[in-house]
Amino acid sequence: MTLGVVAYVYYPRAFSPAANWISDLGDTLLSPRGSIFFRADMVAVGVVLVAFFLGLSSWHHGQRLVFRAFLGLGQFSGLVAATALVMTGFYSENDSAAHAIWVTVLFIAMASAVWFIGWAPVWHPRLPRRVPYVAWIACAADLAAIIAHRHWLEWLAIALLLCFVAAVALGTWSMTLSPVSGDRS
Repeated sequence: MTLGVVAYVYYPRAFSPAANWISDLGDTLLSPRGSIFFRADMVAVGVVLVAFFLGLSSWHHGQRLVFRAFLGLGQFSGLVAATALVMTGFYSENDSAAHAIWVTVLFIAMASAVWFIGWAPVWHPRLPRRVPYVAWIACAADLAAIIAHRHWLEWLAIALLLCFVAAVALGTWSMTLSPVSGDRS
C-alpha cells in the first residue's frame, strides 16, 4: 500500500475516487513516473494475499466437511484473485484488453473468496461472529462495482475487501491468542 501512496504523489493531475479508477495510478501514459510504484504495489499485495489465503489452511484442522469445502473454495478463489492482482501489476491500463480481463477475474474471484470464507464463522466455534457481516457487505460492494461500473464503487469495494482481510486476520490472530476463549462477539 505504501507504493500506492507513492504512485498517488507522483500522479501528475487531480486524482479522485469520483473520477478515476484505482488502476489509473498504474497507467504509464497518465502517470509515467508514478506508474511503476503502483504496479509494483499490485504485485506485492498479490503476493501477500497468496500468503493470507494459504494461511487460512490452519482453520481446516478438526472441522466438518462442509466447513472445509467452503473454506477450500474460498481459498482457491482467493488464490485466483491474488494471481489476478499480480497480473494487473504486469498489465497496466495501457494494455486495456489484458488489464480488463485480469481486473474482471480479480473482482469476480475476490467476491467468490469473500462469500465462501464469510461463512466460516457460522461453523467454526472460535471465529468471531462479526466476520460474516464484514464479508457479505464487502461481497455486495464488490458485485455492485462489477455491475454498475462506477469509479467510487470500485474504491468502496476495495476498501471493504481490505477490511474483510483485516477482520479475518484479526479473527485468526485472536484464535491463536486464546485457544479456550468463549467470546464469540
